[in-house]
Order: sequence, then structure tokens, then C-alpha cells
Amino acid sequence: MLHLFLLYIHILPSTLKMLSLKATLSFLASSITVLGVALPEPTATPTTACTTGTPMTTAGYPMPYYAQATPSAGKFTNGYRPEPRWANQHHVGSYTFGVPEPVETGFAYAQFKCQYYCANQSEGGSFFVRADSKVGSYCDCYDEIMDPAAFVSNNGTLVGAWNAICRT
Repeated sequence: MLHLFLLYIHILPSTLKMLSLKATLSFLASSITVLGVALPEPTATPTTACTTGTPMTTAGYPMPYYAQATPSAGKFTNGYRPEPRWANQHHVGSYTFGVPEPVETGFAYAQFKCQYYCANQSEGGSFFVRADSKVGSYCDCYDEIMDPAAFVSNNGTLVGAWNAICRT
């Protein structure tokens, strides 16, 4: 078997020049099968962006997987939003949800729906919801938690920022 392996290694460079990627991968796979050597399974080390926090309910809608990430009281009088450069680097998905009347309850419902949408976009992370009179609300998902100290001023007062709670 060792001779067969050495033969493959010897002819492999010249063969690779002529073969397509698919053929090359098949060739390598058959070589491993012939030798009886299994490649180790790749081990991914997923990183989960999450925080400690307490699940809560907003206007009757449970938020079991996310904790509010809000800036200090009084820091922003006209609303806030994630810092744009950070948002662009970590953005993984967006969706719009309608906001049924009354707006306060409807907005809570939009946040409730957004948590499930974003849970399917990344493991952990965060989301930010902002109301818009034309579409209802925008839901933006991020692959990292938001630092409330890094929020910037915005012109919308009906907003919500949420960070994923670490699951044990």
C-alpha cells in the first residue's frame, strides 16, 4: 500500500494540471479509500455572541431569548440607533413587519416577530427595530451584541434594541 501511495504522490502534481476540480477531488477521495485512511472530521468552533440578561414581556409578547439593550436614561432625547459603521460590519439580515394599532402594542408585536426572524439569521447576536410610518417597522439583525454605549442619536423615538441571552 505504501508503494501505491508514493505512486499517487509522484503522479499527483502532473495529473492535477489536467484534471478539473471535481475530478481532482474524486481522485483524492479514491486514494484515501484505497489506503484505508480516513480524514478527520472538521471541527468548527462556533462563536456565539450573547449576554446575560433576563427575558421579559413587552405589551403581552414574550421575549424569551433576548434582553433589552438600551442606553442610559436621558442620553438620547430623539431616539437612538446602532453606530452605522458597526451596523454595516455586523448586519446579517433585515425584514419589515407591519405595526397594527394601537402603535405601542403593534410595535411590541413587531419586536416579538423580529426576535424569531433574527434567531434564524445568526446564532446569538442582536437585533434593532425601528418604527416607520410607511412600512410599519424595520427589523435589522446583527451577528454581534450591541453595546448601548456605542449607540448614536437618531430621529426616531419608537425603537428597540435587543441582545441575545446566552443559553446554558
